[in-house]
Amino acid sequence: MLLLNISPIYLRCGVLIPNSEVLEKELDYYKDLFQYIKPELNINYKSKKLILFQINYFSIDKFKKSPDHEFLSKFNIIEDINLEENEFKKLEKNLYNHKDSITILSEPRNKSQIPSCFYCGRISGKKENMIYKLFQKKCIRYGTCTDLSIKAIDYINNNFSNPFFSLPKESILNLVRVGNNTNLPKKNLIKEYYSLKENLYPYILTTGDEGNCIYRIDSLDSHKKIGISTIGPTTIWSLFNLTCNYEDLEFAMKEAFKGGNNEHVDLSVGDIYGGDYSGVGLDSCLIASSFSKVNISDTTKIEKKDIGKALAIFYGVTYSRVSAMLASKENIKRIIVSGDTYDSLELKQMIQSSLKEFSGNTIEAIFCDFSNYLEIIGMVVELDKDDMI
Repeated sequence: MLLLNISPIYLRCGVLIPNSEVLEKELDYYKDLFQYIKPELNINYKSKKLILFQINYFSIDKFKKSPDHEFLSKFNIIEDINLEENEFKKLEKNLYNHKDSITILSEPRNKSQIPSCFYCGRISGKKENMIYKLFQKKCIRYGTCTDLSIKAIDYINNNFSNPFFSLPKESILNLVRVGNNTNLPKKNLIKEYYSLKENLYPYILTTGDEGNCIYRIDSLDSHKKIGISTIGPTTIWSLFNLTCNYEDLEFAMKEAFKGGNNEHVDLSVGDIYGGDYSGVGLDSCLIASSFSKVNISDTTKIEKKDIGKALAIFYGVTYSRVSAMLASKENIKRIIVSGDTYDSLELKQMIQSSLKEFSGNTIEAIFCDFSNYLEIIGMVVELDKDDMI
């Protein structure tokens, strides 16, 4: 069974395969060859294994030539269907015309009648056709992203050992700066895992999509939307593309934090006051205004990764300020960060430190290794309840 979360930036995939010695041997053979599948994220679910991976929409052709594609083909996840051109176009048209009218009925059914591909998220005719060409499967909508994420978090909390993590504490004053921070002591970003169990609820859930939707979650069956930010992961993704011509966003984020120097992009306290603003304790290297130095800088000195560094800081701080404000209003001390954070530990640490700063050290950021795949895990849990896997 193929499960998809169709996000604006990535096609997130989950493949549910019966556990067997053959599967384990194939996984062991391919473990060092995989380019998309992350073996450490494989989940054992009852008698099956859930394999998780994501594909950048710009990398579809690359994925089709990868060892990952070869591996999945061995388990009939990618069906080799040869169709005449006129038959293919007819099927594409049928998929497009009926994509919103297909529903999953609740009465008992023969297992052979259950569709083999479910999705959540927003799908267009173009993406639906792309998915069919990639996997040769017809997609059936199942559930909403928010509901599925909540189900997944509850399942992970109850069934996984220490599934959540935080990162080493760092002052926001050491992160929101101009320069490449080479003068600051380096700290290894080692994840510190822990469990919540009965202390999970209530919490704030932020779901990154086009914007950031922010929800208050009181229980498995009780939640409400409390706010939204128009600046979300897709905003930054679009700006990365527009200003830096990056297609691989994970690579762009790594480049930004590895060697990005935003001193010619962001206006600093020193640019305004000529040095430290000691009267209120502001270091000269602190950012005073994002992107406000571009119009007075020699743009030939600005590299793509420098703009990327400024964008990452801008997003992390803006995201955290809105989230902290709404969480404080609800008097809730924990925020589970999900959605497109590009798997960047540096960005996660910035969000963690910013939330602490903006909340007076009262709000905790909670991360999870499976945060990009919550909707898929939620689909597995719900499909299992409906006796469909």
